[in-house]
Amino acid sequence: MEEPKKHSEDHLGPAREYWWNDDYLELLAHRLHLEYTGTLVDIGCGKGMMGFMFSKHLPSGARVYGVDFEPQYIEEARQKAQSIYGHNDIRYDFRVGNASSIPLPDDLADITLCQTLLIHVKDPKQVISEMIRITKPGGWVVALEPNNLVPNLMFDRYGETDFDVESTLEVLEIKLRIEKGKKRLGEGFNSLGDVIPDLYLKAGLENIKVWISDKALSIIPPYDTQEKMLRVEQMLQWIDSDSMGYDYQDNLNYFMAGGGDKDKFDAYWQKLLYNKIALKQRLLNEEYVSAGGSLVYIVAGQKPRG
Repeated sequence: MEEPKKHSEDHLGPAREYWWNDDYLELLAHRLHLEYTGTLVDIGCGKGMMGFMFSKHLPSGARVYGVDFEPQYIEEARQKAQSIYGHNDIRYDFRVGNASSIPLPDDLADITLCQTLLIHVKDPKQVISEMIRITKPGGWVVALEPNNLVPNLMFDRYGETDFDVESTLEVLEIKLRIEKGKKRLGEGFNSLGDVIPDLYLKAGLENIKVWISDKALSIIPPYDTQEKMLRVEQMLQWIDSDSMGYDYQDNLNYFMAGGGDKDKFDAYWQKLLYNKIALKQRLLNEEYVSAGGSLVYIVAGQKPRG
């Protein structure tokens, strides 16, 4: 029997290391005053990537906590922390736990953050409440979350700009119903990034700031850099394993839960399978080109001091 896929497994490969520009992370570190941060907590930390990246900007003796639901990811994060022990004096503490009931005490963190976590949870308000609980008064709660519907209105090739409006609207209906159905089934909302400021206001956070990542996940021939090659390898893996939008049953379930009609979905799916084959061939021939635009928000809010 095949082992069930772990949460976010499709995204946690080596290509994830290139989700952020180093100079932008340095700018965020400056904006969030990481040089004065004694304790940083990463919720839904996966293998600890954001904690390790931000730790470069933390002061000597700072502590980084990471919490994730998957024991294997926590074990990998612990192993990496052990391997870099002695190269810096940051103390790492990775724990298995649920974001809706974080296994950390009140008023612990100067900064509590999450990345692409809130889009996957049934009750983001509960998770934000927990993040606030473990943050010190005056500390920051930071969410790095996308709007994943935006790329559906982006083009890869100039020829695509001569599009058919009706066909485009049909695809958008499919995508919207999938999004709606996923939320109805309690599996999160993939475009939650837009509404984080509203959730923060309702949660009582103050001094809310919003920024946007400057990273584009572009693939432009020739595929001559490690970043491009890893991204192409990841896309080919998604295609061959029917993951990241290519799984029929999951998408059908979401579509039907979103009020869709199976015959309409199956017609869409046949076109998708054809396009998948064409996409794979372009990737293998180094003919695929994409600007790789995305919309990822960084939203920071301050916990009231009293």
